[in-house]
Amino acid sequence: MNKAQEFMNCAVGLIETIMDKEAQSIEAAAMALKNTMMNDGMIYSFGTGHSVILCSESYRRAGGLANCCPILDSRVMPFPKQGRPLNEGVIEREEGVTAEIFKRYPLKKGDSMFVFCYGGKNATSIDAGLLCKELGVTTICISSVAHALSVGSTHSSGLLAHQACDISIDNHGPVGDAAIPFDNFTFGPVSTIVGASIVQAVCCRAVELAVQEGYTPDVLLSMNVPGGDKHNQPLFEKYDKRIIRY
Repeated sequence: MNKAQEFMNCAVGLIETIMDKEAQSIEAAAMALKNTMMNDGMIYSFGTGHSVILCSESYRRAGGLANCCPILDSRVMPFPKQGRPLNEGVIEREEGVTAEIFKRYPLKKGDSMFVFCYGGKNATSIDAGLLCKELGVTTICISSVAHALSVGSTHSSGLLAHQACDISIDNHGPVGDAAIPFDNFTFGPVSTIVGASIVQAVCCRAVELAVQEGYTPDVLLSMNVPGGDKHNQPLFEKYDKRIIRY
């Protein structure tokens, strides 16, 4: 077996583990999203570093929900920027940053939020869970609990991200994210592929629960299929003022 096959097998194995061991948490998360949908709420996503990739997973996605909004701030994104040192991501470890970021977003009771934090110890993600509790926003943390417990908390609360949030879905990833061993190092991060799978699984189940109760979710079509633009336009207009630009 070569390393490409090993990585694919690892990803599939993790997804199967999540399906087995996290079924109850996925159901709880889906129920939260279903309630948010049916009460005209918003589904937010927040993460830092490469977790920002997962914030885009549900936003304006063909075949996805229209009421999804990523919480974005250039200070916690992993992308190269002129005049910006490569280690600037350390800001994600600072308490208080999330409160500044959240001021721009109309978070309210009944909304839901995915909180992505693979390592589980970043102050920004822990603050997200704590702030959302005060606001009545249900948080769903997707992290590697094994990694989080191995490094411990440096937050003033003493909590890790999965402990600060309402619902924890363990992605069962390895400490350090990289999963494929070589002679002198480990390679191949799995957090994105398993994280995206969890998000879509939760959303699929939430839509199923809503439909079972007679509710028609606001689902987007691909803009590249006939009728897609016409179908999507009223949904874009409905949520335009609730989706904050960064």
